[in-house]
Amino acid sequence: MAALATLLTAGAAAAGVHLAGAHPAEAADLVEIHSVHGASFVPALEGKRPLFILVLGSDARPGQGIASQRTDSIHLIGIDPAHDRATILGFPRDSWVPIPGHGTNKINTAMTFGGPGLTVQTVENLTGIRIDFWALTSFNGLINIVNGIGGLTVFIPQALHDRFSGAFFSRGVHHLRGGDALAFARDRHDFLSGDISRSKNQGTLMVAALDRLHVVFAKRPSDLLAWIALGWRNIHTDLSPQVLLDLALTATHVPVKNVNNLVVPSGTGNVGAQSVVFILPSAAGIYADMRADGVVGH
Repeated sequence: MAALATLLTAGAAAAGVHLAGAHPAEAADLVEIHSVHGASFVPALEGKRPLFILVLGSDARPGQGIASQRTDSIHLIGIDPAHDRATILGFPRDSWVPIPGHGTNKINTAMTFGGPGLTVQTVENLTGIRIDFWALTSFNGLINIVNGIGGLTVFIPQALHDRFSGAFFSRGVHHLRGGDALAFARDRHDFLSGDISRSKNQGTLMVAALDRLHVVFAKRPSDLLAWIALGWRNIHTDLSPQVLLDLALTATHVPVKNVNNLVVPSGTGNVGAQSVVFILPSAAGIYADMRADGVVGH
């Protein structure tokens, strides 16, 4: 949901997070949103075909360019605007896949080889899906976004005690501020399926963000325009304000109950000394479902 990234960025500004007057380079550290194939996305926004958005999280540290580091999260969002449904399909960052021009490697290295554009091409080749937009944010960007909208409420399925990510939670419903949301999104050591579970949890945060958007929009729909106006300076994009508004409205039309949060069928293994994730052949059926109407299942 690039629309969500747009809205949440604007929400950070609306809530008083100190972003006003940011230099473009600093703004790019918060959220980047770009079209992939020019204006070919117009039929999707008009509801004439499915809409596809690749949402990426960079593991860049302070001072590093977010578009040239490895991806910490990779999720393909398919939206069926005709029936107000969506699927979030996560790709574990250690997925062992062909990367155009660079042989086979972990999918998270595609951005180091060729930026978000090569990551888009890698996912398009893997799935056969033509992607309309990509959105990219950083660790600090996620923290600011979540804090800016007042946090996210999620159900954490088991107790977490991970000193590496800083995730320390009991099982149950938690209202997460930015730092805690990042810790939850990055924890892989507490799960037997490690990288696979982490990808699922990152999708859980996206669903929670959509839920938050619906709560705010239901209370005062006019906030949608205010958020976009305030957030405009804090987004690095080649999209017009009208397209950003159309994306935002698309997100408000999809109820949380109509969102399917999945991770590609996969298993762990090794290539030499590397621990990797192998995407299973059954993923082909999921890709075909999404190509047809944007979602998995009917």
